[in-house]
Amino acid sequence: MTQADGDLYFNAPGTASVRWEGAGATVLVEWEGWANSAEFAAMLDAGVRALKDHRGSRLLADCRRQKVLSPADQDRADREWLPRALAGGLKQFAVVLPESGLAGMNLMDRLKEVPNAKLQVGYFATVEQAREWLAR
Repeated sequence: MTQADGDLYFNAPGTASVRWEGAGATVLVEWEGWANSAEFAAMLDAGVRALKDHRGSRLLADCRRQKVLSPADQDRADREWLPRALAGGLKQFAVVLPESGLAGMNLMDRLKEVPNAKLQVGYFATVEQAREWLAR
């Protein structure tokens, strides 16, 4: 196992991966497609674990290849994951918007309800732009 493998918290080929990037002190979520409810829940849990394990405060979600999620999964993420992520230390959430317009609209609609005082959210077209914003 390499050091990079040790920082891998979730990997479902064709769905997504979650890893800790020590250089940027960031949890990186890379979407690869569609996630069923179990995969989505496991991915979200992995992100919270990575934040807690490393006392992190930044998450970069590369959602370019993310597909539309079920409304029930979105509701569960709002209700369960977001409070756990905030309690785990999340302060900055950089989102590289999905190529799917509908997936992007759904994501932005959900996150606009979070008060800015609790979580800074930024939306970007590229991973590079998201990394620059997180580094400020």
